[in-house]
Amino acid sequence: MNTLEKITTRLQNLSDSPALDAQVLLAHITGKPRAWILAHPEIALDPKQDDALKGALARLENNVPLPYVLGHWEFFGLDFIVTPDVLIPRPETEMLVEYAIKWLHDKSKASVLDVGTGCGCIPICLAKHARDLSLLAVDLSSSALNIARQNAAKHGVAEQIEFIQNDLLANLQPSNFQTFNLICANLPYIPTETLQGLGVYGREPELALDGGADGLDLIHRLLADAPRWLAPQGLILLEIDSSHGKAALGLAKNAFPQAGVSLHQDLAGLDRLIKIQT
Repeated sequence: MNTLEKITTRLQNLSDSPALDAQVLLAHITGKPRAWILAHPEIALDPKQDDALKGALARLENNVPLPYVLGHWEFFGLDFIVTPDVLIPRPETEMLVEYAIKWLHDKSKASVLDVGTGCGCIPICLAKHARDLSLLAVDLSSSALNIARQNAAKHGVAEQIEFIQNDLLANLQPSNFQTFNLICANLPYIPTETLQGLGVYGREPELALDGGADGLDLIHRLLADAPRWLAPQGLILLEIDSSHGKAALGLAKNAFPQAGVSLHQDLAGLDRLIKIQT
């Protein structure tokens, strides 16, 4: 059994994708691209690399998610620093980023607000792929904002993004913004009782997962304050849980009765995104 197969076997009961995770872990430890690992699965590790592998496997077996073990994770083609202070970026959120970039394509000097920014993946991706943006990123967690600032610096967009610690939009006092052309949010949306029965519970920050009794508490609060902050002909993009489609759509229509409000599905056909166009 070669090195890659041994690691895959160790991860068999720890991951839904043990082969892929083994490749990613071995690439991280050796500093080689994943394609190189696939071509050299029998690679022999030096003593330092072997110690690093043993330490990583011990953490994984202790229920630590792979991205936290690695200290970074890919999202929308960019590599982000991640720690247990932030939610691990999910592929589902790339849908929101794609919609935002498409909408911003023909806009000039647009202002963007990201609420609940976490590691900063949404505003950083927008800053990298759209032009002439001024961005504000808000999060309740100072620890998460620290990671987001590190990621912004890593990707060379720190000067474009202002970071503020705040509870959603309540009493928000940005220094350089009056309103926003685009408001994005991927807020906690798992109902409290449901969360406590999920495998993710206790593995990622509860603050970034718990959406209250029905999972819509934070979305409801955001929508109550959002009309004050959205510029005319602006857009709001909200990621939602797949079970919240109709309820979230109703909240959005109540908050913006004169706007165009629509519900969009992800590639799996699941309700994933609310669009509010004024």
